[in-house]
Amino acid sequence: MPIRRPARIAMLAHSFYLLDPRIRREAEALAEKGFEVHVVALAEESRELRESGPIARNGVHIHRLPIGKKRGNFLHYVYEYFMTVILGAVKLAELHFRGRLSVVHIHNMPDILILAGLIPRLGGCKLVLDIHDPMPELYVSTTKKPLPLLTWLLRLQEKFSCWLADRVISVNDTMRENLRSKGIPEEKIFILHNYPDQLYFQLRDVPATWPRSRERLVVLYCGTVTEHYDLGLAVKAIARLAREIPIELRIMGKGNKLDEVLALATKLGVRDSMTLVGTVPVEKVAEEMRKADVGISCHRAGIFGDLYFSTKIIEYLTQGLAVVSPRTYTIHKYLPEDCMFYFEPGNEEALANTLRLIWNKPAEVLGRLTQARRRLPQLSWQSEKGGLLSFYEELLNHVPANARAGRSQET
Repeated sequence: MPIRRPARIAMLAHSFYLLDPRIRREAEALAEKGFEVHVVALAEESRELRESGPIARNGVHIHRLPIGKKRGNFLHYVYEYFMTVILGAVKLAELHFRGRLSVVHIHNMPDILILAGLIPRLGGCKLVLDIHDPMPELYVSTTKKPLPLLTWLLRLQEKFSCWLADRVISVNDTMRENLRSKGIPEEKIFILHNYPDQLYFQLRDVPATWPRSRERLVVLYCGTVTEHYDLGLAVKAIARLAREIPIELRIMGKGNKLDEVLALATKLGVRDSMTLVGTVPVEKVAEEMRKADVGISCHRAGIFGDLYFSTKIIEYLTQGLAVVSPRTYTIHKYLPEDCMFYFEPGNEEALANTLRLIWNKPAEVLGRLTQARRRLPQLSWQSEKGGLLSFYEELLNHVPANARAGRSQET
């Protein structure tokens, strides 16, 4: 009797695999289940992370494309995306000819990366499109004067890519509503929440006292420093509080707006209150978080901001940090007032008032951390992992999407 080989799955992303928690969670969960998983991604910039040739990490085979990732103008993004499609297509075809692929799983952005999976698709492979961020909404919200033609093209490539995919995965229920409004059939959509992995973010007990020291309030921003995430708002709020509260703002991450944020801090006289942590591997993020008292998000509201859900907010809460965030639609939908400190989006005075509140009322902070702690077991990768594995088993067993949707509605 012939030995049955495990299903072979290949993922493609215009991303650094070792620094992308969502892709790592999905790939490692499938590898742990016994699938043969290959990830085709960009070459990391850090020498500590970069290794020549294909390697295996936690059962996942990693293949790096000779492409970097740098923020630049529109044409630079087009070049990087185009090269990722071309070189990704070559690598996926090579993997398919070496041993038939069962699924090609594409992580956006861009959505049109799905074209790289056409050759395996012609060979009977399933295509999955994993939409982390909605490209049209992101473009409109981060561009001062969005071009109608470019907006239309982004919507067209999104719609075409979803049509070409056998299944579409996205990150929250608001994104489900968004995709349905664009004509994507309900039965084609699967939601895999972008919750943190308790392997790396173990739930910590609510601290007995807060903050760690009354000598200073340590505020942590963790993420990319871009226009949408508006870290300058935090700098302005801290400047307002400079004579009242001893605040240190720690920045974990990089981005094309970091220099502007630092220049603003210098101009407002609070540059000495800022510490640059840099980029940190996922295995060490929780350790850095535990050095802070407050986790902050300053993302903007609007067409993209209302769809956005920050995984970092959940990560902050797992490590016992009070969380300060703009009151935007999706985040408020998942996390109520009793476990967060919300402020009006884009309002530096409101943010300053919120920071003043938590500094002056530590008992209120402990109360909200207690409420948040009760919700966290359900807001974890461990609660989502089984859904991904079931999704893949049904996809590989050719269970119709409408049958799966029917069972989901029954449960």
